[in-house]
Amino acid sequence: MMNLFDIMQSAQHGQALPNLAQQYGLSLQQTQAALDALLPAFSMGLQRQTRDPYAFGSLAQMMTASPYARFFEAGGYGIPAGAQNAGNDVLSQLFGSREVSQAIAAQAAATSGVSQAILKQMLPVIAAMLMGGLSKTSSNEGLGGILGQFAEMMRGQMPGMQPPQPQMPANPFEAILKGMFGQAGGQPQPNPQAAPSDPFGGALGQILGGMFGGMAPQQAEPEPAPRPRSAPRRAPAPEPELEEAAPSSSANGPGSIGLDALNQMFEHGRQIQDDHQNALKSILDAMLGGGQGRR
Repeated sequence: MMNLFDIMQSAQHGQALPNLAQQYGLSLQQTQAALDALLPAFSMGLQRQTRDPYAFGSLAQMMTASPYARFFEAGGYGIPAGAQNAGNDVLSQLFGSREVSQAIAAQAAATSGVSQAILKQMLPVIAAMLMGGLSKTSSNEGLGGILGQFAEMMRGQMPGMQPPQPQMPANPFEAILKGMFGQAGGQPQPNPQAAPSDPFGGALGQILGGMFGGMAPQQAEPEPAPRPRSAPRRAPAPEPELEEAAPSSSANGPGSIGLDALNQMFEHGRQIQDDHQNALKSILDAMLGGGQGRR
């Protein structure tokens, strides 16, 4: 499985680093140092997306969008036109605001020795290349299908299905997710007819349940019937406590396997100083929230 460093090494037929060096007036060593300092931030940003179904759905749409492939596959010399704007969209998805990207560039500058001004320009270009490489790699690894399905679900319907009926809410996906992530479990609905069934024939629940955890709350075990009264007797010696069995994970299906593969692909693949990695994590936690996805 390729990681982010492998993707950048193979981008633009192996010319991505020389092209970046030429574009920004850096040596290859400086470009490599800049990349090493920035890749952990991309890794953290991508992995945070997989913790939130809304954010992951938006990421799936982005990974299956065709414009990014050309920034990864471009041949020859130079950076393809449009990489800056397309990459800014990726940064917005991963980091949410320009302030987060600027904080990442400042931290990477302190570690790499490359100026913050140059790193701010490099960030979106690297982001555009990475997104194209992630799209191609996920397709090569057999993950394109599940990403495509998820992207279609985010758009409101499964491939080949008719649009939702008029009586259904404008966004049935959101209603289903609310049922799966915090409003399930038998809580009364203010308007029972407003809670739709899965319009995708269970496919949405199966994929999301496999990727993000269990779907339905477990039924409470029936209380044991009271024992009949009997003559008093000596209390038995207490039995040794049994260790609780580890809860079985509901995320063992294809969706979970696909999510594990994506997280492996989102690894940065470099030896990074702990101080730098911890500083980047602190930036994301402070500015985006402690370990949760952006959306």
